[in-house]
Amino acid sequence: MASRIQKSIKNAKVNVIFYVITAVLAFFSRKVFLDNLGTEFLGLSSTLGDILNLMNITELGIGTAVGVTLYKPLFNDEREKISDIVSVYGFLYSRIGILIGGASLILSCFFPLMFKDINIPLWLVYFMFFSMVYGALLSYFVNYKQIILSASQNNYVIIYRYNTITVVKTLLQMASSLLPFCYIWWICWEIVAGTVNSIILHLSVKIRYPWLNTSIKLGRAKFKDYKDLWVRTKQVFAFKLSHLIFNGSINIFISIFSSLSMVAIYGNYNMLMSKITAFFDGLFIGMGASIGNLIAEGNKEKLLKVFFELMSLRYFVAGLCSITLYFAVPKLILVWLGEEYIMPQLVLILMSIHIFILQARLTVTNFKDAYGLFQDVWAPIAEVLISVSLSLILGKYFGLPGILFAFTIADLLIKICWQPFYLFKNGFQVSIIKEYVPVFFKYVVILFIVICSILYIERDISSLINSTSIVGALTYCLIIGCLVLLLLTILFVCIDKSFRYLIIHIRDYIKNR
Repeated sequence: MASRIQKSIKNAKVNVIFYVITAVLAFFSRKVFLDNLGTEFLGLSSTLGDILNLMNITELGIGTAVGVTLYKPLFNDEREKISDIVSVYGFLYSRIGILIGGASLILSCFFPLMFKDINIPLWLVYFMFFSMVYGALLSYFVNYKQIILSASQNNYVIIYRYNTITVVKTLLQMASSLLPFCYIWWICWEIVAGTVNSIILHLSVKIRYPWLNTSIKLGRAKFKDYKDLWVRTKQVFAFKLSHLIFNGSINIFISIFSSLSMVAIYGNYNMLMSKITAFFDGLFIGMGASIGNLIAEGNKEKLLKVFFELMSLRYFVAGLCSITLYFAVPKLILVWLGEEYIMPQLVLILMSIHIFILQARLTVTNFKDAYGLFQDVWAPIAEVLISVSLSLILGKYFGLPGILFAFTIADLLIKICWQPFYLFKNGFQVSIIKEYVPVFFKYVVILFIVICSILYIERDISSLINSTSIVGALTYCLIIGCLVLLLLTILFVCIDKSFRYLIIHIRDYIKNR
């Protein structure tokens, strides 16, 4: 347990540090690039990146499926089997790489038509695009071995190497943007960074796992022995694709039933909320591998104990994020963009509920994935169908609130109701009514108490602080956040024993460092 906690904390620490560094650097680098490279060049970079990301949809599912398959062999130190699985992963990735390479060549034939109205030379468009394709192909033909680092709870190695190279690359690009031929320099640094990253990752894997003997040729030969891996990959693909459609269709429905202006206003709220929740997501990076390792150990009593400890932490974070953002985001939008960009209260409530569900459900999702329970492929499809059909009805009559309500209903039915039931029935194989439901309602009561308390106190805070200035808005947000944190901590510690056990584990880890 100590080893898992140690690795999880190391993964979280490295990810959060680099999240802050890259976020600050992005703020300054964006300004430099806009001034020296221009909006058209950056717009071209974003467009070509989006095109390549769209082609990368073929990868959806393979990494997750292989990671799940590796947990048990890694726990039992079955080195030959690990080499075989990573080789099969490399073989599957090489097929995707060939597909993406071919699709890129075909698509590039249409660039003269697609980019006929821009003021950038066509050869530069090709140079930028194929530099991006080169980076993607490195991932498929060379970097596939890094899956063993993720599956063995050493994700921090990937994060540290990749982000260090990214920071250095960005600084060099900023400096090069002042030189002649700045566009060429910018693209060349992208190529150099991708190459260096691949070399360093290859060496990191070789140093940590000198016994790892993999090749694409071996993967092709062993593929027939791992047919279940391909079945699992297709199941995960259905989940990931449905997730993309689910998240991507909100803006489409808003533009249909409201306006493009409302899409932009909604986007402002969504950007603020996603940036803050991304910070908390970084705290849990690598958690899936730790859970997979625990499942491979096979101690059901310990497994359930850890599940409820992590669930308590997730609901704590979900409550902290959603409640704080509900009060803070309108104040931040007001001083950032102005009063005309403030959205109705009902929209804010529904967005806060959506944020809460996304955070709260992740413990169930992590355990479900670690068990390899992907057979319920109907569930994500049903989630998309429910959200789309309800959006068509409610969006027509209620606009944006109706659309968000439709997606909230789909979230509640699948993520909050179905997924825990499926996990407890097929994973833990214990009664959900007896084990999960009482805990869930206990957390709902805690959150209700906190919300009512903050609503009562907030009126006094608003009367004392002028939140129409930047300093006032930040002070208001800080006070609200601290109050929510304090109330949640008191209630969780007093009422929930799983949260108390978690605090004890963290305290013991800090004491024994």
